[in-house]
Amino acid sequence: MAFNFFGKSKKEPKPPKKAVEAVEVTPEVSSGPSILAPSGTILKRYFVSEKSTRGFSINQFTFEVDRSATKTEIKDAVERGYKVDVIAVNTIRLPAKKIQLGRFAGTKGGIKKAIVTLKQGQSIAQAQP
Repeated sequence: MAFNFFGKSKKEPKPPKKAVEAVEVTPEVSSGPSILAPSGTILKRYFVSEKSTRGFSINQFTFEVDRSATKTEIKDAVERGYKVDVIAVNTIRLPAKKIQLGRFAGTKGGIKKAIVTLKQGQSIAQAQP
């Protein structure tokens, strides 16, 4: 015995889903990662600050990188991604910060920055503001 209090009718069964065809995906060629690179890459984004913009005049560019990335991995990623010659890579690990919002406390994860020095006369146009 079924009561139909709200005037709802029984749901009709959905038709079966169509089979999905395989589509070949071609990778896009670009001159380097965008401001926000996809996850799983070594270079996450450009790190723009007042201090990092001073480095543009001496061919130094700052990136936020994966915390487990080594200097040689960072060097290879920049050289492959931007077709430039890297002279030196300096890394900095910034600590996590304590954050409090009202009565809730937590931490903001620390990041790893890489300051990449390029060969004289080369630059990364996307990183400059």
